[in-house]
Amino acid sequence: MKEISATVNTVELVNHNVYQVELTVENLTFSAGQYLMVVLPSGEQVPYSIGSAPHELPNLTLYVLVSDTGSLAHKVIEHIKSSDKITIKAPGGDCHLSNGVLDTQAEHILLIAGGTGFAQIKSLFSALVEQNYSGKVSFYWGLRTANDVFAQQWLEDAHKYSPFTLDVVVNEPSEQWQGRHGWLYEAILQDHPDLSQSAAFICGSVGMVYGTLDQLEQKGMSQDRCFSDVFAYAPRPEKPEL
Repeated sequence: MKEISATVNTVELVNHNVYQVELTVENLTFSAGQYLMVVLPSGEQVPYSIGSAPHELPNLTLYVLVSDTGSLAHKVIEHIKSSDKITIKAPGGDCHLSNGVLDTQAEHILLIAGGTGFAQIKSLFSALVEQNYSGKVSFYWGLRTANDVFAQQWLEDAHKYSPFTLDVVVNEPSEQWQGRHGWLYEAILQDHPDLSQSAAFICGSVGMVYGTLDQLEQKGMSQDRCFSDVFAYAPRPEKPEL
């Protein structure tokens, strides 16, 4: 990863706790699905998936979830909001579009995101659209409540690209939510009961990634066709022998 200066363009609160950060960078190349590190004045380096696709350079988009004022994410946002330029390190990660997934002969690519894992999956989706990818692609985004949804304009535009499908699944139903609800994996398996010829990118918390993978494997998904940054920093727990 190389150190790069990034110009801060906008910082916008796009729902009750997620900020969309727009940066401009020069001399950066990356593959859809990779991440960068925001370098704080303290020297701390905080990873965020790049939420834009390579063809959108020199513009970069980040989505930063700030759960409370004592969090590291709050320090990141306060630093970005108070700066004209920030230092980043990029690119990082091997869960990306150039890792061979398009050579696996998979008939179907699942793009699965939980929460702000949306950033990485959005980048992958946008890159596949830009490449005029001719295979089957299904994007599933899981959120806890309707209030957690963001990037509505992007979602509306993505829905217009009919060769691919996109589903937002809210875990807790409410009167204000007219879309799909329930567990994210249930929606995936309802739509695709046989995953033996599929590949998947999964982005979310450690528990979400491995819990989803467990469910996909029961329908034929092979782990060597599943890709997630979680695999690199949180190896899969051993399953108890029965």
